[in-house]
Amino acid sequence: QNCFFCHGDLLAGDGPFARAVTPPPANFQDPGTIAMLQESFLFWRIAKGGPGLPLEGAPWDSAMPVWETFLTEEEIWSVISFLYDYTGYEPRVGGHAAPAEGAK
Repeated sequence: QNCFFCHGDLLAGDGPFARAVTPPPANFQDPGTIAMLQESFLFWRIAKGGPGLPLEGAPWDSAMPVWETFLTEEEIWSVISFLYDYTGYEPRVGGHAAPAEGAK
């Protein structure tokens, strides 16, 4: 319910607020995003968001808000599970992307 506004109904980064944020929200339907990320990175990004990252964090620049003050750790893990289940991809493990069988 909170992700929709930026990431959109299909998690393609095209929600109603997507054009208002820089950089744009991630398109989780693109196998070059979600399938390339480890669960621990997603946890960090959701919990800490993008504000206040040092300049050295530029490759990871994000307009993602900080969610750790609104969501419990369990809720953040539920969001991560939903992202992988919904897109049909599996988390990157051991440095390799592991697409799920029948991934979009």
